[in-house]
Amino acid sequence: MHPTIRRNPWQIQRDVMFALLIREMKTRFGKWRLGYAWVLLEPAMHILVLAAVFSFRGREFYPGIPTALFMLGGIAPFLFFSHCFGKGLTAVQSNRGLFNYRQLRPFDAVVTRVLLEFVIYIGSFAVLLGGFAWFGISTTFNSFLLLVVINLLFLAFCLGLSLTLCVVGEKYPEAAKFAPMIQRPMYFLSGIFFSLEQIPEEYHAYLVWNPVLHMVELTREGLFTSYHGLFGDVKYLAMISISSLAFGLLVYRTQWRDLVRSQ
Repeated sequence: MHPTIRRNPWQIQRDVMFALLIREMKTRFGKWRLGYAWVLLEPAMHILVLAAVFSFRGREFYPGIPTALFMLGGIAPFLFFSHCFGKGLTAVQSNRGLFNYRQLRPFDAVVTRVLLEFVIYIGSFAVLLGGFAWFGISTTFNSFLLLVVINLLFLAFCLGLSLTLCVVGEKYPEAAKFAPMIQRPMYFLSGIFFSLEQIPEEYHAYLVWNPVLHMVELTREGLFTSYHGLFGDVKYLAMISISSLAFGLLVYRTQWRDLVRSQ
């Protein structure tokens, strides 16, 4: 007989996360005929539509920056935020049967979903940048380090938000109906197809409270040497991201037993 292999808590956690990741990938892509191609098609279609709309202007949307790349700098971060928002609300409901296993908790489901969306976001962003470069639409990075820092901060922000929403979605199932009412205005208020400097100053004081807008502005600042983003604030994004993660962990910590018992 083979001796029983004893695993430490970290190994158990790793195996749980890996199994959940495989399950999420099958759930995320298995029912679509296009499969994994949808990862690239979704942002690409957004970019093509917006680029087509603004091409009627007869010039680049922002001086010195190809319109397609300018739109990519806004669409990719927003889609990551939007997917984490929706996935967080349904994380408990979608994985309810798995919580009968002692090793698995709602926290694992949320983290797995957010990490998968983050990998998809970074991967599709890189592939689309490479694809555009293949067709001669390229840019010179202004600050690769800035892109790394703000994306890690944005990951923390979206993880904290998803942890909070997993509790909200379970306690108040009707909250899912209000999700589109929040996400759709955010699409127009997050600088996806405009730069904040193109908006009248009297609206700046209201728009700069939006952390997604700061993420978009900082992404473009890191991507383009010719982009003079005056409104992206790393300190504000860091403060909001840390606060979001701390609040999400606190809310989950106080409610996780109820989430498991509610099944």
